[in-house]
Amino acid sequence: MVSFSLPRRSMETVAGDLSDEQAVLLTAYGQAILKASRDINVVSRRSLGKLGEHFVDSAALLSFAEPGQGSVGDLGSGAGFPGVVAAIMRPQASVTLVDSRRSKVVFLKDVKRRLRLENVTVVHGRIEDLQGRMQFGLATARALGNVEAVLASCLGLVAPGGKLVLFKGPRWSLEVEQAREVAGQQGAEIGRTETIALPGLDRATTFVEFHVKQVADG
Repeated sequence: MVSFSLPRRSMETVAGDLSDEQAVLLTAYGQAILKASRDINVVSRRSLGKLGEHFVDSAALLSFAEPGQGSVGDLGSGAGFPGVVAAIMRPQASVTLVDSRRSKVVFLKDVKRRLRLENVTVVHGRIEDLQGRMQFGLATARALGNVEAVLASCLGLVAPGGKLVLFKGPRWSLEVEQAREVAGQQGAEIGRTETIALPGLDRATTFVEFHVKQVADG
């Protein structure tokens, strides 16, 4: 049976020290994923044995974009990466987990209840259908696929002056021009990018930040 051991040192390397209470919560979250995966596809079967990688990857977001005390939207949250990790590591932030799949939403609500994550809200719905209903100062999308489709659906949920951060891999260089064009059509622009090596793992994540322009007065 697959077991879960929190990669605490690697997470602290990229996102700062964890309290013992936070470590307990994060461990309980990992164990909840393993338990739920006996019945539903919370994460892919291939990922179960590498669950710690998702935790380190999610923590790396916090070294690139600090949520502060603002609102964070995890769009297409799935099993809760990076949103649940961010909510535990940055309890001052208000984190909304958005997913369209009922099984994932049921799981996320159970995690929120069991871990008593008062700073977490779970929303069941398609990103496209939430346009005009909610906006975030910082939104993130980790595994939603094609950059054109992701930007088209996600930028509408970012408040003017806010940011959307995408997790990208080594193929980002092939997408950057298309992403710049699509973002520009929606009143956004690429702000910065940074590739962060994930401690203890033989890979890195490229974080790409899109700024949504402020609406001009008048």
